[in-house]
Amino acid sequence: MKKLYRYVLFWVAVWLVFNCLFMVVFIPSGSMKNTLNEFDCVLAVRYGKEEIERYDIVVFHSIDGPDRYMIKRVIGLGGETIEVKNGSVYADGVKLRDDFILEKMNSDGDGTYEVPEGCCFVMGDNRNESYDSRYWNNKYVPLEKIEAKAELIFFPLSDMGFLRTENMMERGMDNE
Repeated sequence: MKKLYRYVLFWVAVWLVFNCLFMVVFIPSGSMKNTLNEFDCVLAVRYGKEEIERYDIVVFHSIDGPDRYMIKRVIGLGGETIEVKNGSVYADGVKLRDDFILEKMNSDGDGTYEVPEGCCFVMGDNRNESYDSRYWNNKYVPLEKIEAKAELIFFPLSDMGFLRTENMMERGMDNE
């Protein structure tokens, strides 16, 4: 009986950790290259998701189509005007960093987007191959649909590291 109690307690603890604190995310596509490559495994944290900032990489329920998880980078915050034009992205007229994108962005998806309060505008780092806010019918991710913030690549071991721009540069992900 004591052994069964420990076994049940162990699985309850595992369930709590992965349903309340962390989330393991498998990257199924190349839409976030080179930051996240196809088949990478990422650890995301479920706490602190109320404090979403620009450039955070978030895991959320899909906005259009079947209910599944997606992972993208936050580009626009509630109340901002995002403009995508001539291969660059602007927030309220200020050009945003793009040192983490895979290649220069083409003009597909150019437009102006008014991000509603309580939502964010997301894009993949592989901008020319990413199905993201620019193309969805419902263009904005409600903050309540965000499940977690991606923090750490843990597989493959050769790419293990925290998801910070400084680490991306060390992995050779700069555009220069």
